[in-house]
Amino acid sequence: MAAEDYTFGPYKIHHTEVFYSTNLSYAMVNLRPLLPVKRFVDLTADETSDLWLTAQKVGKQLESYHKASSLTLAIQDGPQAGQMVPHVHIHLIPRKSGDFEKNDEIYDAIDEKEKELKQKLDLDKERKDRSLEDMSQEADEYRKLFL
Repeated sequence: MAAEDYTFGPYKIHHTEVFYSTNLSYAMVNLRPLLPVKRFVDLTADETSDLWLTAQKVGKQLESYHKASSLTLAIQDGPQAGQMVPHVHIHLIPRKSGDFEKNDEIYDAIDEKEKELKQKLDLDKERKDRSLEDMSQEADEYRKLFL
């Protein structure tokens, strides 16, 4: 894993937030974006394959780590689909029995969080929802899953 920073749309991502990477994709704490391309439909076949293989590998480890029994994988591809950052990314959400009263309420929760995020975002500044130290500690824990 390179010791250089990454980008996520207009944001800089410190390398300590990244816990898994390939030549084409990376996984990070918080939103876990994977490829610096604006739209899913613009990916090459190699990028699409790498994105999903990375999501599968990361999802398996996060599901186990969080003692979950399932995963929700979500892509919002384009602004009308709810994409807030013009950058292809998959939300990997470990799921447990009873985490939502109705299973599909997860999508309402994602939409609500995206709306809150949009209100907080200033595209001229780096997003700092949590401290770098907190995100680095979480990434350190996840990084151990791939040793």
